Amino acid sequence: MEAYLICHDGTIYEIPSLLEWKFSYGCGLPCDAFEISFIYDKSILSALTAANRFRAEHEGETVFTGLVDDFEILISENGSLVTFNGRGLAALLLDNEAEAAQYYSASLDMMLEKYVYPLGLNKVKISADIPRQAFDIESGASHWKVLENFLWFSCGIKPRFSKDGVLLIGDTAGKSLSFDGSSAYTKQSLKRARYGVISEVLVKNKALGTSERVENPEFIQSGGCCRRVVNVPRKTRFDAMRATGEYQIDQSKVNELLISLTVPQIFAAFPGDTIEFSESHLGVADKFMVQKSCCFANGERAGTEITLTRNEV
Repeated sequence: MEAYLICHDGTIYEIPSLLEWKFSYGCGLPCDAFEISFIYDKSILSALTAANRFRAEHEGETVFTGLVDDFEILISENGSLVTFNGRGLAALLLDNEAEAAQYYSASLDMMLEKYVYPLGLNKVKISADIPRQAFDIESGASHWKVLENFLWFSCGIKPRFSKDGVLLIGDTAGKSLSFDGSSAYTKQSLKRARYGVISEVLVKNKALGTSERVENPEFIQSGGCCRRVVNVPRKTRFDAMRATGEYQIDQSKVNELLISLTVPQIFAAFPGDTIEFSESHLGVADKFMVQKSCCFANGERAGTEITLTRNEV
């Protein structure tokens, strides 16, 4: 593992051997995060203070790119240690608020030029045809929320960042993996949750006296009953009202079925990968999508914690 701190002036500081590290990846929010620890020497304090970016490589491949949030130096009877924490590049979009605005024909290029590129994010991979649309931005919305809402209301997709810092818009499918009864696991769990899953959303425009009802038929058929009422501004279009309801239901289903695995290999899977189970000790035999993964190593163990949800490919 090679890790680097990058200063605001472009200076790169190669970190000595890491004593402990953890990289967490996800599809959307909360954004990716990292934590690393290594031996501290006072001669490197100025470099540590100037660092605002972080990059890690494993076997020649970038496995994390992000922002430095904070670091802490601890000197005790156990030695001198420095710990860095930070987040993925989505943090730049999350940390910046947009001004209220109304667009009658907004394009993806316009959204990127106004809300993404000015923050220093210029690596974007687009693999979807995003139509123009009328689009409103509420005061206080983050740049991430602006981009997320624009993509969802236009074609029902969500943005995310790759581990090497590229903003992915469109098809973000990763590798296809297979696990069976002979695969090495250190832990497995399955959780099925009904609480929080929405069966119906009633989207209302009180000013115009209009409404749109959006249902979750699968949950309703299984006996689920959990309705939400959402009020939208007067200028909200009919298609945006329906998209609002669909978004609420989609978000509520994220944690309906979760499978968690811990395997003794580092970087075993990333969000967007698909895992097919056969002869699983949990009793499942199907394809699932990697929702989150956490890769870690310390003096005692190393591996990857993988969280799977329903396959949406």
